[in-house]
Amino acid sequence: MKDEEIIKELYKKLCKASIDKDLKTIDEILSEDYVLIHMTGMHQSKEEYMLSVKEGELKYFESVHDSIEVNINNDKASLIGKTKTLASPSKMSASWWRLKQDMTLEKRNDKWVIVKTVASMY
Repeated sequence: MKDEEIIKELYKKLCKASIDKDLKTIDEILSEDYVLIHMTGMHQSKEEYMLSVKEGELKYFESVHDSIEVNINNDKASLIGKTKTLASPSKMSASWWRLKQDMTLEKRNDKWVIVKTVASMY
């Protein structure tokens, strides 16, 4: 599988793992120094994100991918995913969100990992 396909699959796998509360998979996909910047400006570390998913602070129910764009430069890559997501953040009622995730990835020890995500709306 080509790097571009691997990276797109990582994105889809992260979305599914977040829905399934599959913390083992999330742990494998995100780098140890991962940071998520929410559209509110809040920063979450990998551990904080995983805890939010585990405890239901961030609940994901369904994802429909509109587009996934990948750009690769040696061992670094960027991904812009536009996904309609049925979610319930901060214990709000579940609703559909048009989430744009601007991700930075790095190939470390021959494995692609997500190191940063900036979330916004599209």
